[in-house]
Amino acid sequence: MSATTLRRHYEEHHANYLSELRAALEAEEMIVGNVTSLMPGMERMIQPTKSDSQMPLGRLVSRGLSFQPPQTLPKQTVQTIRRAGGGHINHTAFWRFLCPAGTGPSGPQGKVARAIQEDFGSIKAFRQQFKEVAMNRSGSGWAWLVYRQDGCLVASSTPNEDNPMMKDHVPWQEAGRPILALDIWEHSYWEQYQDDRERYIDAWWKVVNWDFVTRAYQIVTTKI
Repeated sequence: MSATTLRRHYEEHHANYLSELRAALEAEEMIVGNVTSLMPGMERMIQPTKSDSQMPLGRLVSRGLSFQPPQTLPKQTVQTIRRAGGGHINHTAFWRFLCPAGTGPSGPQGKVARAIQEDFGSIKAFRQQFKEVAMNRSGSGWAWLVYRQDGCLVASSTPNEDNPMMKDHVPWQEAGRPILALDIWEHSYWEQYQDDRERYIDAWWKVVNWDFVTRAYQIVTTKI
């Protein structure tokens, strides 16, 4: 995975998603501290109250204005959050799960390694299943290692810029919090591997940041 490809990947794709997302949130006067909070239940998200609707009812009437009951976000805004918000979150995860080849562990360590062995049978079986999931995704999308709410780890894939945190858009058995992410859009590998997704996946294993996978697993399993 060349530095040129990764730089272009960020500048031409990730940065555009972030710009689209910011524009959509600003148009709705939404201030969001953590974009991941937008992922579950976005279809039912309430539109922020405009300044006029925050006035006392008597003042609204005296100005000839009317009270507006809470409304869900416009469909177009929801679609932008799903596409651009998902794209931003997914790419952010993708970068964090990468490291220069040879600078960290060659596979999962500690508690996350034991969890993988328990849920997949072995590290080798996990890698094979993850690869199959990534290979079987038709068209653009992502492959994930997901920590489900019931405590199980599963390998799954999503189309386009969807991710496992979008509970309204993924099967319940694949919903959860990702602890490993692989971009399988063609733009992430075409320059080096053309349509050979398998070679790309095999090369990707060599630059997985397993230390960050360990950290991600610690975060999702920590009881608050």
